[in-house]
Amino acid sequence: MDILWNAFYFVVALGILVTIHEFGHFWVARKLGVKVLTFSIGFGKPLWQKQSKDGVNYIVAAIPLGGYVKMLDEREGDVSPDEIQYAFNRKSVWARMAIVLAGPLANFILAVAFYWWMFVLGISGLSTEMGKIELDTIAGKAGLTSGDVIKKVDGEPVILLQDVAKSLAVRLGDKGSIELEVQSAQGVTNKMVSLSLKQWKVDSSSPQLLESLGLRHKYYDSPIPAVFALVSDKTPAADAGLRVGDKVKLFNNQSISNWQGLVKVIESSANEKVNLSVERNGELIDISVVIGSRKHNGTNIGFLGVSPARPDASEYIKEREGGFFESFGLALIETSNTIVLTARLFKKLITGDISTKSLSGPLSIAEGAGRSASSGLVYFISFVAMISVNLGFINLLPVPLLDGGHLLYFVIEAIKGKPLSERVQELGLQIGMMMVFALMAIAIFNDLSRLIGRVH
Repeated sequence: MDILWNAFYFVVALGILVTIHEFGHFWVARKLGVKVLTFSIGFGKPLWQKQSKDGVNYIVAAIPLGGYVKMLDEREGDVSPDEIQYAFNRKSVWARMAIVLAGPLANFILAVAFYWWMFVLGISGLSTEMGKIELDTIAGKAGLTSGDVIKKVDGEPVILLQDVAKSLAVRLGDKGSIELEVQSAQGVTNKMVSLSLKQWKVDSSSPQLLESLGLRHKYYDSPIPAVFALVSDKTPAADAGLRVGDKVKLFNNQSISNWQGLVKVIESSANEKVNLSVERNGELIDISVVIGSRKHNGTNIGFLGVSPARPDASEYIKEREGGFFESFGLALIETSNTIVLTARLFKKLITGDISTKSLSGPLSIAEGAGRSASSGLVYFISFVAMISVNLGFINLLPVPLLDGGHLLYFVIEAIKGKPLSERVQELGLQIGMMMVFALMAIAIFNDLSRLIGRVH
């Protein structure tokens, strides 16, 4: 069911992004007098198509991983003499640049619009109040303690825990230190805490930015009852007959008082047959279970296939919102910050400061789309806005096949006064295709590796 949910919202998100991107090209092309022949959302076999009175063939195709706008162009077919003035290749280099830039720019405009919408609605999340900080972690060694509230990261104000995570993401692969301005647990004065990055180790395939520094939110210290809110199918718990609502009282005759204690004994009992005493409908029932096993950070740990009911988080929830006009300003800042974050991470990817294992493909994007949609409309809006920025940025890279590659050709043409030869452009296209397909292959491989890792 999760697969269908994720797939549906992946198609919805990608459909929005591709439509806006291609509409940018389409709208500017028509405004600059270029005849558009086809406007397609998706590739492959058309699922729906209609030709308008002005000759544009609108298509929705079967493969929703992109789209295209086909324009009248003498390089791609014969053009009648009375339509030459409407051909793309006959327009000035500046007009062609504008048409190419319009797609990525449309994605950035969409991000501003969606972030604006997000702030008007208001987005909530965990506050920046810290819980138990282990002394042997980077945060613990820096002097952060339970009850401290993070106010700024590297001088930038933060309101939600996700703001802290974004600020930390900018520093991936860096050296030096991260400077936190913190309101002390006593709430009287602010203090500066310096997190040394010398020993900062992040799993590139699944970066847990907060956990890797030893940052833990206060909410996670709240006691969680050992009650099953979810029993997953085809797991040791389901096979043993455990049910939603069962409350674990004993584990091999050892008293269980909370979920944290239950997890600890489960993880240390991989592949063992154990006896659980659970309270169900007021009765105590004994059930034998063979604990499963899976890999975590290179070690086999036990798993049961159950999830708890989370404690009430309302006292730790903060909200970011603004009025209609204020939200527009916040949206501009959020979009620009996301562009900067994307650019910095891409630069570190190229220089090798962060691993290619951090790249995500369609499976990860689909999972993100489904998860954000499950959290509510405002989170889905935020997710689409973030991906829209990423799509716009990637398309501006100076790689032939992408918009940025075409833009590079036009810049060279503007400088030289004539276009590059067809042979050079064709060679560049082949190189660009290899680069893009290689990047896609790495991203898809990473997706499959994460999926296999979770299964095992």
